[in-house]
Amino acid sequence: MDRSHICYARTGQHATPLSRVPTLRRELNRRIATTLSGDPLTKKDLSTCFTPMAWLNDEVINSYLALIVDYLRRTNHNNGRGDKPRFHAFNTFFFSNMRDKGYQSVRRWANRAKIGGASLLDVDTVFVPVHNSAHWTLIVIKPMERTIEHFDSLGSLSHRHVGVMKDWLRNELGPRYVEEEWRVLPSVSPQQDNGSDCGVFLLSTAKAVAIGLEPLSYCARDIVLLRKKIVAELMAGGLEGDFDPASGGEVLL
Repeated sequence: MDRSHICYARTGQHATPLSRVPTLRRELNRRIATTLSGDPLTKKDLSTCFTPMAWLNDEVINSYLALIVDYLRRTNHNNGRGDKPRFHAFNTFFFSNMRDKGYQSVRRWANRAKIGGASLLDVDTVFVPVHNSAHWTLIVIKPMERTIEHFDSLGSLSHRHVGVMKDWLRNELGPRYVEEEWRVLPSVSPQQDNGSDCGVFLLSTAKAVAIGLEPLSYCARDIVLLRKKIVAELMAGGLEGDFDPASGGEVLL
C-alpha cells in the first residue's frame, strides 16, 4: 500500500495519521465515570491520574474531594436533606478567586453550600485545594476547632496562603471572627520526590485527614499505587463497599 499521501500529526513520541485525530479526540473525551454531581469524567481526565508523572487536572481533584466529603457526611449521619453540612470542599477555583479578586468574588460560595455566615462555625472540616505556580497544596480549615492547617508536599507552611484564608474567614464571619481564637497548626506533610505528583499528595492527605490518619502514614514510594486507587474509587463512584476506608486499617492503600 502506498502511504506517501498520508499526512501525519505528531502526538507525543509517535506519528499519528491526521485522519485518525478526530477518533483519538473522541476516545479521550469518552465518558469513563460520572461525578457525584452527574458530570462526566472522561478518559482524558482519568489519564492525568493513572499516567505516572502526570499532573492531576481540576476535574479529578474536584471529583475526588467530593467523594471524601460524601463519605464524611454519610458516616457522620450528616447527609439528610435538611441537614446543614458539617463537611465541605471548595472547588479548585475558590482559592485563586479569593487570592486574586478578593472576597467579593467568592462571597456567595459559602452561602450556596449552606455553610455561610454564622453557620460556618458549626462546620467540622472545610477542604480548600490550592493551585499556585503549577503546584497543588491543601488547606484544611476546622471551624469548630478554630484551626487552619496547610499541607505542602514540596515545602512548609505558606503564611501567604494562610493569610488569604484568614481574610476569607474574617469577611465571612464578620464580628464573629475573633483572631485570638484561631490557631495555625504546624505543616506536617509527606514530601514528593518529583515535580508532578503534588495533586496526588493533595488528595491522599485530604483522605488521611478525613479518616483520622496521620498524613505521614504514606510517602512518595506509595504514589503509583495511590494513583491507581484514586482512579478506581472515582470509577466506583464512592468510598464504600470494597473502597470503604474503614476496611483499610491504618493505611491509605
